[in-house]
Amino acid sequence: MKPRYRLWPALITISAFATGLVVLVDLQIPLRSLLALWFLLLCPGMALVGLLRTGDRLADVTLAVAASLALDALVAGVMLYCGAWSPQRGLAILIGLSAAGAALQLVVPRDAPFSIRRVP
Repeated sequence: MKPRYRLWPALITISAFATGLVVLVDLQIPLRSLLALWFLLLCPGMALVGLLRTGDRLADVTLAVAASLALDALVAGVMLYCGAWSPQRGLAILIGLSAAGAALQLVVPRDAPFSIRRVP
């Protein structure tokens, strides 16, 4: 595995850990909102989009933002429907999903059958 393919899983893992630490432990730092926004806007989706292996960075980021917003809304909606609404619990679920997706990116081979790389 080339080092550049480890970049997104590393960023997702670091962002998930930092966001979890800052928000779930309730640390009052000035960058708390920006860190949470970065995580919620990009990391859950990139954890899943990274498995597609499109090879196009702009498409990956665009899909990641859309997938992140969809996952954020899905987790919140399911929690509301179940009567278990808690922002901290929702964030913990998204952190778990992101960590699992990042781990899968490192474990699944680059030439897996669901890869949609462009053919030259």
